[in-house]
Amino acid sequence: MAMRAYKVQDIVVFASRGTEAKLLAAPKIRPDEEWREDVAAWVALRAERAPELDDQVDPAQSTPYIFQP
Repeated sequence: MAMRAYKVQDIVVFASRGTEAKLLAAPKIRPDEEWREDVAAWVALRAERAPELDDQVDPAQSTPYIFQP
């Protein structure tokens, strides 16, 4: 499946699904221990599609990654 752009708060992630983007970005937002203590915040964390950034995907990448401009 092709990778598409997602925004998780201010972090841009290229992944094939929003859940992958969320899993990659979450540790950059808060330490894992804090997510374990605040499960409601984890559930509320959203990976929003950012189709306007799809053209910036690195075709050499085959696994999800955080975009570094």
